[in-house]
Amino acid sequence: MKKNGLYRIIVIFFLIVVLHFSSQSQNRKYFIITGKFISGTTGFDTRSIQIVKNNKSIVLSEIPEHGRFRLELEYDSEYQLIFNQKGYLEKKIIVNTKVPAEVLEDENNLPHFLMGVKLQEENQVPANLYIGMQTEQIVYSKVQNCFSKMPSIYDAELVDKGVAKKINGVQVGTN
Repeated sequence: MKKNGLYRIIVIFFLIVVLHFSSQSQNRKYFIITGKFISGTTGFDTRSIQIVKNNKSIVLSEIPEHGRFRLELEYDSEYQLIFNQKGYLEKKIIVNTKVPAEVLEDENNLPHFLMGVKLQEENQVPANLYIGMQTEQIVYSKVQNCFSKMPSIYDAELVDKGVAKKINGVQVGTN
């Protein structure tokens, strides 16, 4: 009878410890990025990502052949994700994980951020390249209550080579 009572106390103590640690792990939240490295080549070219946190390099890792990756970034930091592949220009993505305190206190985690990373080939004409095209930014949007990519000049519809286009219903450019 005493063994049975001792056994119950040990089981209850074990359950309390396990539940305590699991509740702590659920409170620790990360900004999660899942993505795919998109490349025009299918070979054994080494693709890598360097992660810089608050201007200090913390990780340099190869991206597997299938190109998929998952990152868990701590909140209230600024990261630089630098993607490299031989024969391609490097791409830098700046991720600012600062969010309002009330967002972190919410029980629900923010949705994962999905991204595709495609690099530009090195052999392009330098005059045709815009250096800003190789740098993108991801920030928290209060309006959408999630992280989103900041728009760049390449996200807008522009007049190209004298061709007329409509932007918001207005004719722009020459015919």
